Amino acid sequence: MRVLIGPVLALFLTLPNATSQNTPTSDALGLLNQISQRYTDANSYHIEAVEERTSSNDLHRDWQKTLLTAIVMPGGRYRYEGRSGFGSALLVSDGTTAWTYHIDEHLYTQRSLSATDAEKRHILSEDEFATEKAKNLVSQIGHLAKRLKSATLQADETISLDGHSVECSVVRFSDDDLKTKRPEFKQEQTIWIDKARKVVRKTLSREQTYMILGGAKAHIPINVEKTTIYSVAELDQQEPAASFNFVAPPEAKLTAAFPDAFSKSDTPEATDLVGKPAPELRLKSSEGRITTLSSLRGKPVFIEFWATWCEPCVDLMPDLAQLYSETAGKGLAWIGIDDDENSSMATAFMSQVGIS
Repeated sequence: MRVLIGPVLALFLTLPNATSQNTPTSDALGLLNQISQRYTDANSYHIEAVEERTSSNDLHRDWQKTLLTAIVMPGGRYRYEGRSGFGSALLVSDGTTAWTYHIDEHLYTQRSLSATDAEKRHILSEDEFATEKAKNLVSQIGHLAKRLKSATLQADETISLDGHSVECSVVRFSDDDLKTKRPEFKQEQTIWIDKARKVVRKTLSREQTYMILGGAKAHIPINVEKTTIYSVAELDQQEPAASFNFVAPPEAKLTAAFPDAFSKSDTPEATDLVGKPAPELRLKSSEGRITTLSSLRGKPVFIEFWATWCEPCVDLMPDLAQLYSETAGKGLAWIGIDDDENSSMATAFMSQVGIS
């Protein structure tokens, strides 16, 4: 099965557990800034993590475990692996050749790399969802402190990893610690940081959330607890060349491309859109003004679908605002389509964060 990366269908509302007796300190935020900068500056890294996620309500309980590996070295060498109950995949590059292996399908692709090579954007299959998480392991920690204006330093703890004791500094932050606070979102996260090596070894979030089902706007409560253990956390290390070799298993077959669930025979409207006229859109602004897409013919148009409850959409706002300022005088037209149930939520949010 292949699915398009699209709007987020679940809203995560995190409620803190008990109120901490500690008070926010500059030391806590300073430590997070230091750790985030280390991950951002790393020229190479080897991260292995196990993520366990439990979601439940009165009529439902679900447990998921995901195994993640990310190994990166200069020269275009990488090894990303993600394994989950919904599919597993491996992405490997030795700097000259790149392979993508769908483990459960027993299929792999192979392509040559050039000095300016960039992986072609494609519809992400379920097999590669976990691998995409592996690719983001380092960047998530690298951007962690940028979201915060404060944090709380907890008492030191010693945790056990693979039979070894690791003394850790413990930092906690909640919704009140975010630079951009959204009234409808509350969250809390705890991070264990190896005191000797200054790397993240464990994270924990407990959430009370609700899901929004499709366009029905039905809110279904759900409790989520997610723990991530970083069994390997190496920065600026040297990796053997063998880490970036791919040897196809005997049952694996080379293919030019993975089977496409959005084939012409099944969903012709989802393919071959490049070069064709865009369908007409008739949109009403918050001031009641009607805009049609056809009225912008002849200009490049950037269209974004978003909502205040979509956390990735909101996190992207500062970058989009910067891009807008850089292109405002170059003829690029922007349209943002809000999917909130109440349009006033979008207006209030954009006013709060200072985006026009």
